[in-house]
Amino acid sequence: MGFKEGNEITVRVKCLEEELKEILNRDKFILNNEYYSKDIFMIPKNIDIINISTREILSKAILLREFQGISNKRHKMQITFKHKEINEKGEILQQNAINCEVMSIQDAKKLFKYIGYKEIMTINEKHFSYLKGEFKIIVKILSENNILIEAETNENYRTIEDLKKAIKNTNIPFDDSNYFVKKAEEELEKIKNGER
Repeated sequence: MGFKEGNEITVRVKCLEEELKEILNRDKFILNNEYYSKDIFMIPKNIDIINISTREILSKAILLREFQGISNKRHKMQITFKHKEINEKGEILQQNAINCEVMSIQDAKKLFKYIGYKEIMTINEKHFSYLKGEFKIIVKILSENNILIEAETNENYRTIEDLKKAIKNTNIPFDDSNYFVKKAEEELEKIKNGER
């Protein structure tokens, strides 16, 4: 079992995948890893997703995560619980996660259903991990027109401000009005509104 603490920014890219790859190449980013990710969100079955706020629902969610490597063929499955401190402006002040590797996502799902959880959504993504020195970004492709970039704090980029400066110093076209895009909240809102 692993515990991860830190913070991150997530921004929405304003170009398509091929153009983004060209920009990253020109900016001297090096492709580190490629993989598919599937997040299955499970919540206590007594939660009514229509009458409770999206953020409150997700604060109680357990994620069953599956990663399938493209470049290295590694297959990893885990149970994840995230905790985020979010201010009134929607900025993530601090977050942490507890991860526990499992042998079978299907068995984990059965266990959580047995103890009173239900599945509310699945998010599938294609990920590309890039490095430029100590600056690491994860490109997350949800669809052709919905591409996000995530960057996490580390020893060299200790604060959100450090990450914002680093992403601004690239040629990546991104929406700088929101450094804390919350894809799970967006996807759950679509479900609540009958759009998904």
